Amino acid sequence: MSFRVKAAAVCAVVLLPLSASQVMAADPPPHLGAGVLVPGRSAIDVGMSGARVVVSNPVYETSNNGTTWTASGGTNVGKPLQVEGSALLTFDGSTAKVGGLTFPAADEVVLGKGGKLVSHRTPAGATAEVYNVASKTKLADYAPPFAMSGDTVWKVTSPGQLDGKNLTTGVVKTILVASACTVGPDDVNGRWAVLSGCNQVVDVSGPQPPRNLSVTADSQLGNGFAVQASGSDLLVTDLNDPALGQRRYGPIRTAGPSFRADGSGLAKIVYADSDGNPRVITLSWLSPDPQQHPDTVAPVLTSASAGDRVRDNTSLSFDWAFNDPQDPNSPATGVLSYDLRIQQRPNRTSPYGAWNLVPAWQGLKTTAASLTAPIGTDTCWSVRARDYAGNVSAWSTSYCSEVDGTAPSLVTWRIGDRVQLSGTSTVRWAYKDDTDIASYDVVYKTAAPGVALGKWIYPATWQNTRITSITWSPRLGWDECFMVRSRDYLGNLSAWTPQICSVAPQDDRAFTSAGTVTRSTSTLAFQGTTTILKANGAYLTKPTEAAQRLAITAIHGPGQGRIDIYHANIKLGTISLAATTTTRVTTYLPTTVFRTGAVKIISTSTAPAAIDAVAFLRAP
Repeated sequence: MSFRVKAAAVCAVVLLPLSASQVMAADPPPHLGAGVLVPGRSAIDVGMSGARVVVSNPVYETSNNGTTWTASGGTNVGKPLQVEGSALLTFDGSTAKVGGLTFPAADEVVLGKGGKLVSHRTPAGATAEVYNVASKTKLADYAPPFAMSGDTVWKVTSPGQLDGKNLTTGVVKTILVASACTVGPDDVNGRWAVLSGCNQVVDVSGPQPPRNLSVTADSQLGNGFAVQASGSDLLVTDLNDPALGQRRYGPIRTAGPSFRADGSGLAKIVYADSDGNPRVITLSWLSPDPQQHPDTVAPVLTSASAGDRVRDNTSLSFDWAFNDPQDPNSPATGVLSYDLRIQQRPNRTSPYGAWNLVPAWQGLKTTAASLTAPIGTDTCWSVRARDYAGNVSAWSTSYCSEVDGTAPSLVTWRIGDRVQLSGTSTVRWAYKDDTDIASYDVVYKTAAPGVALGKWIYPATWQNTRITSITWSPRLGWDECFMVRSRDYLGNLSAWTPQICSVAPQDDRAFTSAGTVTRSTSTLAFQGTTTILKANGAYLTKPTEAAQRLAITAIHGPGQGRIDIYHANIKLGTISLAATTTTRVTTYLPTTVFRTGAVKIISTSTAPAAIDAVAFLRAP
């Protein structure tokens, strides 16, 4: 798609480049003095985009009028600083860098107006590659000379025809110009093109007629103005003014003068003064854009973050960024300030409170805020922005972050068999948390044979520990119980787990026998031995045993008999040892009240009963 705009006849206003003495000898433009000093760093080269001022060498930048300077990397030795939109082109040794793109520093690298496009050409190259800075993709090849502004590449394609192709939409716009016109790298900005060879100023948006203006080779084209060195001063020309009115500023550094137009499109200039200090000029006297409409578009949120949804500390923060949309006929005035609000709830089961517009957070000039919140508090942030024209955006969506107020929860808690027949025992645990587990506390208590469980013991090395298991060698007849709890990094502490216990049984040899009894061995048996009750009434016994529950380990199989179990003269139950296959089996008798007394295991049949071990459980 293309369309053609025919330029009107050339106006008779002709301005030639003048030396300082020539300007003063004629009717000199008013001298408005020096720009505003940006303190803190001396400058060889300077650049600017909005509130961002960049100097070298090496490259430093500030966005708060010099209160803070930050190293940007690179040196830019012998290369002018190029700052356009949000893009900064720097040179570091043998490499030129912009966004995520890198090129050999010895090549010709030019950043387009607005910072959306960058071109790269080798010294002997017939064409230059044009890249999209944001996507880092190559878009086109162009033979110099040409100019880049926004998404558009401008080039005189034939005598008297200036074409601008939007590389995003593919739309081509054609402007008729004088036959001798050419266009160079920085010759188009916004609605104006300052062309070489024909000394024309052309409105690429229309319909203003072309004007005549001759500029020096070091001139810079801003959005609505041109600036060039004139002796020890800067000479600024108002391109929006049909008469091309001018003003002077200075003095500037004359040894390799350094100045740049604002890369964000604002009517500003940054330059190095005679002492090498960066200074900023605001061109408030420029005529309005001939077709400029008031800024009616509010800033747009481009990013915001409240960090992790659940935090393991009480310090909460929120940061954001807005962009004031640009329009060729309604230039953005820029973001002026921000309003911030919060709403909170003390815990997850409570509703959020009303939005709170903290007075100190209204009209903010910064793009971040922080606060300290109590444990468990959930804080939601919302932000809006206003531009210099007074347009206010809608409140953003909520961005929430909670200070972890929930204790860790138990995932795994196991100890293996209640009656432990192997050579080692292990207790294991695992917890999960909204943030992370900081440590565990572990306690235990034991009971020696014949006695009840003792008090909980708190080993020092098991408190605030990171271990998640404990392994030990069981002692015969000992009951050993454990509890654990967990805490996160904010100190939220879980309850103690239910106690779990493991007991190593007492071997059959620990019991006294009576009646027809045979002591035997078996590869199936705990400790390798069994006691066989071979007649009705034969029994095993042991005095003064304490337990709430008993577990009998015996050899079950074909032809095995039956036994009754007594504790403190109370019958606990009857167990049949008959089975189709021969195996070792542990049978748990019903839980009773805690008792202390003699234990008796008696055969109640003429068939043999092979008793292996007896466990005394002081807890279920």
